[in-house]
Amino acid sequence: MKSTSYYILSYRNFFLLSFYFLTAACHDASKSTIDKKELDLLRQTDKLTIIHRQRILTFVDSVYRTQKEKDPYLRAWRYRAYADNYQHKGLYARANLYADSAIKIIEQQNLSDSIWTYTYFGAYITKGSVLYSMGRYPSAIDAYFKVKDMADRTGNKCNIGDIVDDHIGIILFKQEKYNEAIMYFKMGLEVIKGCSVNEFKARQKQELLDNVGESFINLGKTDSALTYYRKALSVIESEKFNRDPAQAKIQKAVCKGVVLNNIGQILVTKNKLDSAEICFKENILINGITYKNESRNAQLSQLNLASLYELRAQYLQMKIVLTGLRKNLDTLHNDDVEPGWRKLMAEYCGKNNLPVEQLKYENSYLALKDSLDMLKTISNASDINKEMGAKKQLVDNAVLQKDNELSHLYLWITIALSIMALIIVALIYYYYRRGKKNIQTLTLLNREISEQKDKLEFATIELEKSNKDKERILRIVAHDLRDPIGGAATLIETVINDDLQGEDEKQHLSLVGKALTNSLKLINELVDLELGVEHIQLEKAWTDINETIKQCTHLMQMIAEKKGQKLQLSALSGALNIHIDNDRISRLINNLIGNAIKFSPAGELIQIALEKKEKTALISIKDNGIGIPPDIQNEIFNTLGASRRVGTAGEKSFGLGLSICRQIVGAHHGKIWVTSNPGDGSVFYVELPL
Repeated sequence: MKSTSYYILSYRNFFLLSFYFLTAACHDASKSTIDKKELDLLRQTDKLTIIHRQRILTFVDSVYRTQKEKDPYLRAWRYRAYADNYQHKGLYARANLYADSAIKIIEQQNLSDSIWTYTYFGAYITKGSVLYSMGRYPSAIDAYFKVKDMADRTGNKCNIGDIVDDHIGIILFKQEKYNEAIMYFKMGLEVIKGCSVNEFKARQKQELLDNVGESFINLGKTDSALTYYRKALSVIESEKFNRDPAQAKIQKAVCKGVVLNNIGQILVTKNKLDSAEICFKENILINGITYKNESRNAQLSQLNLASLYELRAQYLQMKIVLTGLRKNLDTLHNDDVEPGWRKLMAEYCGKNNLPVEQLKYENSYLALKDSLDMLKTISNASDINKEMGAKKQLVDNAVLQKDNELSHLYLWITIALSIMALIIVALIYYYYRRGKKNIQTLTLLNREISEQKDKLEFATIELEKSNKDKERILRIVAHDLRDPIGGAATLIETVINDDLQGEDEKQHLSLVGKALTNSLKLINELVDLELGVEHIQLEKAWTDINETIKQCTHLMQMIAEKKGQKLQLSALSGALNIHIDNDRISRLINNLIGNAIKFSPAGELIQIALEKKEKTALISIKDNGIGIPPDIQNEIFNTLGASRRVGTAGEKSFGLGLSICRQIVGAHHGKIWVTSNPGDGSVFYVELPL
């Protein structure tokens, strides 16, 4: 949400709420187990929130260190401070962990104690705010309803009810459910009407009024929106915001700037551009220059001002504003403003005859917009995803149960067939003895024997086929896992034995992780592998084949060095993107380089090259090894692995690597071939379409 409602979840979410609760708790301090001096010390943070927000965490840590006894309240307060700090920096996962740590401490306390009740409210408000920032809207609403439930049970509706309604309304607004959002904002206003007037309620009242106004904007009801914005300004001008005049002045100015930005947007739609310009500039002065408490809202005003200058065809002023906004966005990222800046830059370039720059900004805008729309869709579909995940789990359980039942069935069938075989043997012997007495009975028995024999033969054939499939899978696993896991082992040995610099260690360990991850993925794929090109399921993406070959060469270099060999790569000078399954192509290249290493003597050079043809990318791996006899060159790509040979250092061969390579290339509609003479080495070629 672009108005004040967005900033209650970031700007004053933690400390203003916390010390609002602390102030309320002072009226019931006799029931509290928290030391009054400690409360007075923590209350100092309220002032820092408004004047020096960047100093809050330093203050919190200082207080924590100086207190000899780290009581539960102090620890919970510190965890919430860290949660707010990480949320403000956009590190939502960390913020969520600290919020959970605070809640864990709080829920172990006596919640009938007034201070712990208010701390419970504040912790769950922080939790909901962090979940909101992460886009986990249903979970955020669950957190807010925990607060509503506790408030109703403890009679604290006036202390927290309006704030919770505001937060729920903000989430509904974010989900574009504007009518429902208005309902919750107005519920918050009704709560305030029934409560005693104080400075905290005045701030919350203008907050809710402003949010109702923005909801009406999105419903296209600008007159209704303007009415609520004016009511918000009236509250800012006439009601008390803080007991400290200095803090009240800042708070009122900040809130006024945000409301003026919203009013300025309406004035633009009414073609009152001069008045709108004044509103935007005043908010930029307040929140972008003077106080900088609401820098993101000031960025929004800069965007609106640039758009206004475009309407007036004042392109110089437009460019000046956009340049300043870019500097601000580079310092403080804002997903609500960034797409608009790129769009306006494209429009500026179009109006000033800069077609190349215009195209660049248009493409950048569209790419970012698509990305944000996708994230929004994912967030709004979170409930559906959870439901689908639960259903998938049920289906998986049903499949496992069915597999178990089938296993038992197969066992009983095997036992039954064995018993039937014994019965058949007994019957044969019996009817053989009585054959001369009853030819008709013997004929019938022979027919039954023939039928049972057919069933046994069928079962035997199926069993033999299953055993062969298992054997082939195991041989494939042994072959394909040998090189990556061997490379990983060599890398680990290098990291342990060599005196490497920090960055080298990171690079080697990264390669270890990649090799082992690929091995694990391969194992998962082999669970239900069916050999043949038509069964290979590719996960294609546009990939820099030049970079893929470099990574494979780097990985296999470790294996080559164990035989004193050297890999020489002739790569392209720039990127070459082709549509491939990167994991399978990496496996293909690793297999070919591994074969070159295996069948080359120690100390030899292995050359790897990439060339860009008119319509294809050509990869070649050349070795100076033992070569391939002409009579088996046509058999080396055979799936059955009939052509097995021992490597130059006695390495074992399963005869499957080139078969797998042929299948991968075939699935990519490419070609693979070899040229070789015995004793003169070999050159393997792989051609992939661009």
